[in-house]
Amino acid sequence: MSSAPTVCLKCGAEIFADAPEGLCTACLFETGLHLLANADEPTCESGSVAPKTINASGKRVPPQKAGRIPKTFADFGDYELLEVIGRGGQGVVYRARQKSLNRVVALKVIGLGHWATEGHLKRFRREAEAAASLDHSGIVPIYEVGERDGSCYFSMKLVEGGQLDEVSKREPTAILRAVELIAKIARTVHYAHEHGILHRDIKPGNILLDQKSEPHLTDFGLARLVESESSVTETLDVLGTPSYMAPEQAVGNNAAVGKATDVYGIGAVLYQLLTGHPPFAGGTTYETIKLLLDTEPRPPLLWNRRIDRDLSTICLKCLDKDPKRRYASALALAEDLEHWLKHEPIQARRSGPFVRGKKWVQRNPAAALSTVLLIALAAAICVIVWKSELTRRPATTGVAVLPFENLSEDKENAFLAEGIQDEILTRLSKVADLKVISRTSTQHFKSAPENLSDIAKQLGVLNVLEGSVQKAGDQVRVNVQLINALTQTHVWAEIYDRKLNDILAVESNIATTVADTLQVKLTGSEKSSIVKIPTNNPEAYQLYLKGRFFWNKRSAPDLRRSIEYFNQAIEKDPNYALAYAAIAQAWVLLPAFGGGAPVDCFPQAEAAAKKALELGDSSGDAYAALGSVKWLYQFDLSGALENYQKAIQLNPNNATAHHWLGTHPLTASGERERAVAEIKRALELDPLSLATNFVLGYAYLLQGRVEESAAQMRKVLEMDGSFYFAHYHLGIALELQGMFPDALAEYQKAISLSDDPLPLALLGHLYGQLGRKDEALAIAQRLADLEKQKWVPAYCFALLDLGFGDRKQALDRLEQSYGERDGYNIEMIRADRLLAPLHGEPRFEALAEKIIPAREFGTSSK
Repeated sequence: MSSAPTVCLKCGAEIFADAPEGLCTACLFETGLHLLANADEPTCESGSVAPKTINASGKRVPPQKAGRIPKTFADFGDYELLEVIGRGGQGVVYRARQKSLNRVVALKVIGLGHWATEGHLKRFRREAEAAASLDHSGIVPIYEVGERDGSCYFSMKLVEGGQLDEVSKREPTAILRAVELIAKIARTVHYAHEHGILHRDIKPGNILLDQKSEPHLTDFGLARLVESESSVTETLDVLGTPSYMAPEQAVGNNAAVGKATDVYGIGAVLYQLLTGHPPFAGGTTYETIKLLLDTEPRPPLLWNRRIDRDLSTICLKCLDKDPKRRYASALALAEDLEHWLKHEPIQARRSGPFVRGKKWVQRNPAAALSTVLLIALAAAICVIVWKSELTRRPATTGVAVLPFENLSEDKENAFLAEGIQDEILTRLSKVADLKVISRTSTQHFKSAPENLSDIAKQLGVLNVLEGSVQKAGDQVRVNVQLINALTQTHVWAEIYDRKLNDILAVESNIATTVADTLQVKLTGSEKSSIVKIPTNNPEAYQLYLKGRFFWNKRSAPDLRRSIEYFNQAIEKDPNYALAYAAIAQAWVLLPAFGGGAPVDCFPQAEAAAKKALELGDSSGDAYAALGSVKWLYQFDLSGALENYQKAIQLNPNNATAHHWLGTHPLTASGERERAVAEIKRALELDPLSLATNFVLGYAYLLQGRVEESAAQMRKVLEMDGSFYFAHYHLGIALELQGMFPDALAEYQKAISLSDDPLPLALLGHLYGQLGRKDEALAIAQRLADLEKQKWVPAYCFALLDLGFGDRKQALDRLEQSYGERDGYNIEMIRADRLLAPLHGEPRFEALAEKIIPAREFGTSSK
């Protein structure tokens, strides 16, 4: 790379290595102005205005800032310079008054006299020409272009809102707002591409926000005509800003620079807004470029827990090192972002482990070659050991249904592929003698993976079902294969070409054939349950699958979106019991994800669950939802146990029912061994679930097994360091062990990853316990302010009151929590170790008796 960016000797701004005198354009320009303004003043012996000095270590100290800008710059007579408002690799931008029209403009100037080379002037002219040829509301318009005495300038509209990077530093951009901004920028860039122009330097500093916070793209200094073959663009100069430049720019491969290069830049800006920093940032330009070329960006969702997987996937698709794997156009990116904003399926798909491995090999051929023999040897040993392990233990009849690949031309049909996979899995899970892995764990893998044996071992099964779905009009092709992961042989395979309204029958046929092929004994009720058709209305079925698509995302907006689709399905088929059961489970989950107060959600869940059962639902989902209503809202222990057990009886592989039973009524009622057994059964069915791994540690914590709890929480954080539930529960375990600094750190980490008020309350509680009253009071104020915006559990304020030692106020808050039927927070009143200081208080004991009578604590299984 012949001209990698370096640093201006004067102001420290980043410049290109070929910049004259080692100074940025702004400093050259200002120095020139100073010379003109002080032409009659004596200079130092070296002839320079500001002498170069040497410090104690022998290094040159940059000269002082040039004298002030004269009020009127005569060489550009029509413009009065007011202040510097921006600097770039090629020019300096001033707020200026155009005297002839008496208007304030932005004036960009490059070079001065003998300092301006022909190459610099060509770049500058190209910027003006490119920008001036575009007429779009999202592009800053050019007013006048000129050149005088070797210096070029152009004036443009002054956008007053500030640069995006400066605005986001003052106040972090909300996720929804960031996506809206980037979608608009992507459409603006698409307009430029349609007019034959690339930008090539898209970064936050080149996006200006007006007073209405609308984005405007500026600085086409690196733009070029798509078809241009000018000598300027044929150089191998590295143009762009390292943290936002695409790999093809970083290596100086201008022949590969195209529309996908700008897509990369847009993705890098999106990454910055979502995470607070660019995808790659080293200590130096060289280090940044090396990171860019040799490493993959960390998924945004690992930096910010509030970013969902779909948005993270969109961002990473933009940042793919291979331009062909990025979005085909800026318009395609804009449309996918808009799909996300509307809670619709996105087109981007996550890279699987094979693709990621291939990318690593392409970037590191020497390392790959040097390790190939070791890998081959290790692989041979692993196969021998693994086969011997499977030989020693009896083969399981278990099966994992992996994600089905969507082969439809319309990528929005992804919901159909996911839905068919989900329905087959649900039907199989009703078979008691067949171990079926939950969707939460299988979704960690891609369709048609190459490492089937590895996946089967992780999931603890012998068989894997994989498939694909292709829809064209009302025709659907489903291709399925049942594979023995140990021998890598196809046990059974079939292709189904059917009308869309026959798909339910296809799902039943697949599930039945898999059970028969694996020689699983089916009872009469299991067989009828598998083949049962829940609706004869194909439109209702598609709406139900769309609802499931969003329900599986597990966020408050997506859960509400799923309810909308389920309700639409019911409008098409009022007797669709499964849709009612799904609505019930969505309402049950909403309070846990901050989607509503319990009094607003649980009654809706109860009504939908009862309607599903009235219509003859036999899936178990309605009973599981009703069990949650009975316990978390009505504090009816026997009713909750009865409904959860019924759910498991109907669907023995229902990991959610096992999870909820063990986590809620059994743990709350002190049934220690049974609670842990149910949670571990859920883990067998869903081994990679963060939530299920977490609740095992949660149960240990409530049982007083504090060290085991901390170890389990650390295990969860090894799986995903951004899982904030594990951070703040690890904090509780550390607090109970007296490890206060470590506990504070975990609470603060959880707060940084989520807007959940509970970690904040825990931090305030510990501050109070430690006598750090001012900090505790500050947190109390934050929670009070937050309560004005949304529902904050009274339990949070109870914890703060206990930190201050105010037992009376804490009891008031706990009674309020009971009145709000906030079972998610108050169900553990007898087991919650943070409430131990209240034990023995008459009001506390009376409240605990209402939730879980003392006679039933530890005896619910008898």
